[in-house]
Amino acid sequence: MTDFTAGESLVLTLPLACLSGTLCCILRIPCNCKPQPTLMTNSTEKATPKPAEENPWYLLATLYGVPSLDDDNLRLQNRVAWNRFYANEWTDIQRKYLANKIDAEEITPFDDNEMEEIRLKFARRAGKAAVDIPRADQLINFEDCHFDQDFRFSSYILKDAYFTHAKFSQGAYFSNATFCGEACFRGANFAGEVHFDSAKFFTSAHFSNATFERSMYFRHAVFCGEAYFRSVKFKGRTNFDSASFEREVIFSGAELEAATDFADCRFEKSPPQFEGATLHPRTNWRRVAWPRLKGLKPADVEALTDAYCILKLEMDKQKRHEDELLFFAKELECRRRELGRFKGLPISLYWLTSDYGRSYYWPFLWLLSLFNAGAPALFFLQPDIGWTKSVGLSAVNCLAGFGLRKELMGKTVESLGTGALIVSGIQMVLGLILLFLIGLGLRNRFRMK
Repeated sequence: MTDFTAGESLVLTLPLACLSGTLCCILRIPCNCKPQPTLMTNSTEKATPKPAEENPWYLLATLYGVPSLDDDNLRLQNRVAWNRFYANEWTDIQRKYLANKIDAEEITPFDDNEMEEIRLKFARRAGKAAVDIPRADQLINFEDCHFDQDFRFSSYILKDAYFTHAKFSQGAYFSNATFCGEACFRGANFAGEVHFDSAKFFTSAHFSNATFERSMYFRHAVFCGEAYFRSVKFKGRTNFDSASFEREVIFSGAELEAATDFADCRFEKSPPQFEGATLHPRTNWRRVAWPRLKGLKPADVEALTDAYCILKLEMDKQKRHEDELLFFAKELECRRRELGRFKGLPISLYWLTSDYGRSYYWPFLWLLSLFNAGAPALFFLQPDIGWTKSVGLSAVNCLAGFGLRKELMGKTVESLGTGALIVSGIQMVLGLILLFLIGLGLRNRFRMK
């Protein structure tokens, strides 16, 4: 599913197939109608935020009351009630995952008697508010909701959940939460800290046009579907440490105004796409696992090439030389795959001899191998010069770039036969190339420009 664009808002509509759908809604009669998201354009007006206490899903999430900061027991009661309320909605794969993550009680559906008690409890919780308990098969709709205190959804299990244009005046805590359906936070405003540590998104996650005023954390989060962060404003520290992205993650047009951490992240299908984005100079890419090229289609490889190119240019702009080299190497690796074995041979040799110019150790080993191979070859082709001079000639051939060949081995060179001259010529050419690569590796390694 594609990300929603700016100027669109999510509303709940009934399927046209249900002819009595409107009547069901008016009379509040249970039916088999299932709300579906419909995109409607509304770029001129923005809805006024509604208090959370008027939202039926918030009342259900805080069924036993709004817990204080240290009231873990009340928080547990609320969470268990929520998770059991939706327990019939999970697929077998999701249920298997949840069974290894939370207690079995939390994914056990309510029986009829328990559900009746939950309905009565909800009615008391709602008080005089004209809201009914949601159906489990409905979309979870927090659109335009205003949370004026800490919103704690840690370890909750959610199906399709929409927080479009929601306003979080305090902290928002979704650590260990599981989004079994689509998660939409498009246009949301987070004034306090945001925590999605170890959260799992089974399908797409939409955060486009959201604003994070303070630090946000997605440490160890898992994104099974696409993750959209288009035009997001990250004003505080952004931490994706050890997060896993199984499909595309898009930061196009995003503004990362503070330190950003992608350390130990795993990008399976594509590197993050930052077209038109602004990255903070303190962006950490250490120990990232990048997508493998094996088995990818040509179009997918081309997309990777473009993504790495954008990252390379951004790192060059910030004078992050080491990161620039990393993304340049990734770009060349993709181009080598695009060109094929024959046309991509020069790039393959560049990788094989110097790791795309990042290593001085590799060309040094190749130069040493060239010297070791040249000495016995020269002795075999020109035995009259002896072993010692064969070793010396091999050395000066490999170091021909220093201009010592004539001074040290002038007379010996003049007496060489055709075979020895060919070997010497090959050594000189390859030696010059390897010396250049050693210098390039040293320059890049120590950032000398």
